[in-house]
Amino acid sequence: MENGVKVLNSANTNYSYGSLHDIMLRGITEVFKKHRPHKILMLGLGAGSALKIFEKKAKWSYSVDVIEFDKGLIEIANRHFDVKDSENIRIIHDDAYKYVTSIGDSTYDFILDDVFLDDYIPGFCFSDEYLEAIQKKLNHEGVYLRNTMQHNREETKSYEHKLKRYFPGYYSLKDPKHGNKIYFCQSSHEPQKR
Repeated sequence: MENGVKVLNSANTNYSYGSLHDIMLRGITEVFKKHRPHKILMLGLGAGSALKIFEKKAKWSYSVDVIEFDKGLIEIANRHFDVKDSENIRIIHDDAYKYVTSIGDSTYDFILDDVFLDDYIPGFCFSDEYLEAIQKKLNHEGVYLRNTMQHNREETKSYEHKLKRYFPGYYSLKDPKHGNKIYFCQSSHEPQKR
């Protein structure tokens, strides 16, 4: 419990609710200012705080496919945070890389990528194969949101160079309180200056 709210933390970082909830709230609110996604892909479940944000903010019909590699996280989200499959939420125990690179015709209006192993982003998330697969799973005018905690300037420049290749329309916002950088990527628009 933190400030009277149940949170999910690892030894090094907040996985759900707490500071991550604030970051996801800011990112999702930014997307919802201009977009009304009906089909959403969420990579990384945590304890499901992003699902609660969708529930409060989305005043239209939508469905969410959630991909989570860690079966223990799925059980924690279900037992302690009341997150489970429903009419519009499908939780899939799978690997994010395998899911997005698999052959299939599922596409999405909004892809929220918050795949972390503790406090770092797995290397596959920066690979050309992964970013190209994400781009292909994104509908025309869809939005790909990637939460990062990179602090290394060279890694950030390298990642942004790759993003530009697959998403000519992207911009980022830095969370002033927590330091996370959130990327908003589109393949069909020019970047918006912030």
